[in-house]
Amino acid sequence: MTLRSTPSPAPQLMTQALEACVVGAVITDAQAEDHPIIYVNPAFERLTGYGSAEILGRNCRFLQGQDRDQPPLEAIRRALAEGRGTTVVLRNYRKDGLLFLNEVTLSPVRDEMGTVTHFVGFQSDVTPSEEAVAGKARAQRTPTSTLDHMADGFASFDPDWNFTSVNDAVATLSGHDRHELIGRSLFQVFPEALHRPIGRALQRARASGLPQRELTFLPEVGRWLDAVAYPTGNGVSLFTRDVSESHDVQEKLRLSEERFSKVFQASPVAIAISRLRDNRFLDANPEFLAQSGYALEEVIGRTWEELGLSMRPEDLRKIEEGLTQRGEVRNLELRIRLRFGEERDNLLSVVPVEIAGEACTVNLIHNVTEQKRAQQALLESEQRYRRTVAELQRTLDISLDMITTIDAEGRFMTVSAACEQMLGYLPEELIGRRSLEFVHPEDRAATVSEERSVVQGRTTTAFQNRYLHKDGRVVWLEWAAVALPGDPLLYCAARDITQRRAAEEDRAYLAAIVEASQDAIIGISLEGQIRSWNTGAERKYGYPAAEAIGQPLTLISPPEYQDEQLQMFRQVKAGQPVEPFESVRVTRDGRRIYVLATLSPIVDASGQVVGVSKVLQDITARKATEDQIRNLNEGLQQQLRHLTGLREVDRAIASSVDLPITLGMVLENVRRQLNADTVTMLLLNPHTLTLECVDLHGRSSAALQGSSVKMGQPLAGQVALSRQPMRMPDLREVGTASGWLETLVQEGFRAYFAVPVIAKGKVLGVIEVFHQDPVTLTSAHWEMLEMLAGQAAIAVDNARLFEELERRNLELRLAYDETIEGWARALDLRDKETEGHSRRVTEMTVDLCRRLDVSAEQLVDIRRGALLHDIGKMGIPDAILLKPGKLTDGEWVEMKKHPGYAVDLLSPIRFLRPALDIPQYHHEKWNGTGYPAGLRGQQIPLWARAFAVVDVYDALTSDRPYRAAWTRERALQHLQAEAGTHFDPQVVQIFLQMLGG
Repeated sequence: MTLRSTPSPAPQLMTQALEACVVGAVITDAQAEDHPIIYVNPAFERLTGYGSAEILGRNCRFLQGQDRDQPPLEAIRRALAEGRGTTVVLRNYRKDGLLFLNEVTLSPVRDEMGTVTHFVGFQSDVTPSEEAVAGKARAQRTPTSTLDHMADGFASFDPDWNFTSVNDAVATLSGHDRHELIGRSLFQVFPEALHRPIGRALQRARASGLPQRELTFLPEVGRWLDAVAYPTGNGVSLFTRDVSESHDVQEKLRLSEERFSKVFQASPVAIAISRLRDNRFLDANPEFLAQSGYALEEVIGRTWEELGLSMRPEDLRKIEEGLTQRGEVRNLELRIRLRFGEERDNLLSVVPVEIAGEACTVNLIHNVTEQKRAQQALLESEQRYRRTVAELQRTLDISLDMITTIDAEGRFMTVSAACEQMLGYLPEELIGRRSLEFVHPEDRAATVSEERSVVQGRTTTAFQNRYLHKDGRVVWLEWAAVALPGDPLLYCAARDITQRRAAEEDRAYLAAIVEASQDAIIGISLEGQIRSWNTGAERKYGYPAAEAIGQPLTLISPPEYQDEQLQMFRQVKAGQPVEPFESVRVTRDGRRIYVLATLSPIVDASGQVVGVSKVLQDITARKATEDQIRNLNEGLQQQLRHLTGLREVDRAIASSVDLPITLGMVLENVRRQLNADTVTMLLLNPHTLTLECVDLHGRSSAALQGSSVKMGQPLAGQVALSRQPMRMPDLREVGTASGWLETLVQEGFRAYFAVPVIAKGKVLGVIEVFHQDPVTLTSAHWEMLEMLAGQAAIAVDNARLFEELERRNLELRLAYDETIEGWARALDLRDKETEGHSRRVTEMTVDLCRRLDVSAEQLVDIRRGALLHDIGKMGIPDAILLKPGKLTDGEWVEMKKHPGYAVDLLSPIRFLRPALDIPQYHHEKWNGTGYPAGLRGQQIPLWARAFAVVDVYDALTSDRPYRAAWTRERALQHLQAEAGTHFDPQVVQIFLQMLGG
């Protein structure tokens, strides 16, 4: 089929034709992925049971369901790939699940370029005809087997004259094994046959489409053969008979005719013989006359039409095509209208024959009307049965129980969908397999015995056994089974009772655990009465179960705890959770017991609360142990706080010389560990012999802040003078004779403690501790206070030593710097022309290096290096150093040694070694042409690079014996010109920014 670009004269007619077509039609898009359906006609919807909305966009394979292993599918795939048509029969399934045989004819649709754009598929239900074909095939297998054993020869050939079948008789005549002939060409094996009578008969039969007969002599075997060649649908067949004895031949012919006549007259199939040229009847058997309603004389000489035995035009066309193309018609299904108007379904076969030299046809009409009706009734019955079975199966699949039938061999025949939930297997995985395969090995013997009892009709109760889940788990099933008389199947229903069995076991375990428990476990009804009382409760509280059961739940509760117990009971009864809690219970003899009570609701299968369980664990011993542990833990915690505080102070003393920070840490530790309200630190001023308050932690007090007290005066002065601690747990008991005591009481303090701070036998101060409430310090507290006072003494002593060292170090550094400046002035005095040069370059170098992000510590070494940059010239003779004219080459060599002299002079002095970079390298140049080491670029130390710029700038802007000083602008231009050659460009840029140039 080709799509043309010219408009169709009647596109609406084509659509109407497809819509009215009784054959299912679909159109698929060949250029889209997976060939989706884009059109279906109503006949296809009726054929499959699906609506167009359920079909469009899908591939036709959905009709196959899971039945995908069908050989014809490969022919369809090849046809789609090659863009050609094909016809196959497939097993398809309607929407209701019913199977039908679908004859599918595919035709490609091409555009003007020849490209396949669509496929048209016509689909017909051929289930009845396919079943008939299958029956015919079974019927044909018997003659083929018979031919293999006939004495007469038989051979068949395909269109290329290759042997397709040979019986033993022909193989014997040919002198070849029959298997050697199959697939080989007749005229290659027997070239002479091409011109012999048998070969000519075969060729005439295929050309004319009519049987051909030849009587021929085979000299190779010396036998006369009667050979008949018959055209077939896919080649030619040959029958041969040995007629060497003439009378035998004639006798056999006579008998054959007699047999044919008998068969013709007695056949239950209607047979009529007609001339081929005009279709007029020559003879008809009694069955034909009975079915048509005519007498023989009314039939002879008349045609089908003249007798009124009408056929549909398409059936007549098929008969004509069959005779023309294949030479015969086989089992054409058609409807024939008989004499009185009745229509019947028939199978028509038409075979051409030659009678008395006249070409005729033998018409065999098999009335299949009743058979068709029976087939239709059977089909409808099967459909009803399948619908009933499907509905029943759906009903069974809804059940939570597994419904199954088991045959006499113990195999599953049907299984409901619940098996997947119970055992993890799909129904199709179980069907056909023995049920014992899935039974736990230990339960198989009992299962077989139970099945035997059911089959024998003995009354049985529900039977329980273990099955093995697909994942290996054990599943407990409870079975109910029945066997019907005369029915080999066993009908069974199984229920999963794994959880029920586990619950029963749990209840048994729980009962045993409750009875054996050392704890008291008591069951309480919703009315608040004791319903159960285990042996643990008997032992703990002294009441036997018989006496306790029926009593109120407050039986063992002290009066002060009964309200609490009732409140908890009501809360659990209402379904509200209650966390385990500690309480007190009383025994029969009046002893009190500490218990840990756990209350839980008791619920039935529906989740309704039906009671309360109470577990009472005796924790009296544990409570005593906890008190001991708590007391011990408090002591350990206190020691840990003491040690932690000491460690913090130790670290502060070791890492810092900042006395206020260290003292603040000491005072804060004292305040925390003694739980004090205020703590002060008073240091002794050795010049005024006055204790002065230098720090205060905790609650501020105007009287304490900045206070001072003379040695020997209350209260701190007395502590310092006596060098002994002072304890006043309650100031009100001491009285207020002292004005200072009265002041403390007015400030809200009620307790006072103080310890002296002594280091190396000298009193350095006093630590005072104030409480707003009376308090007595333990020995541990006093020990900690004295230790912290000792730490404070160390901190104060260290701070004062450090201050002394700092002062002395500062004096030493000032002496060093004054010495260096003296050396620089001595150099300037030696060379009058450079007087003041060292001071100027030093100041500018320090300023420049600060802009280069050099640290403050390094600026000290930079200042020293700048002051001593020409210290090496002390080793240069005055004749060279002070020479007014140009130096000779030899003198320059000597002059260039002064950086080395500087290293020799300064390196032995340890504190000047970091300052050597400038004296040693300030004559190096950026391009590596400087001296003394010829360093280049970043190899030159940054300080020396900075100093070189400053040194040259100061030299150019100062007067010299051999030239006048340059202007500032000219000197800066020179620096810019030498940037990248003599000087570091970055340093020059920053120097210019510093000078504002």
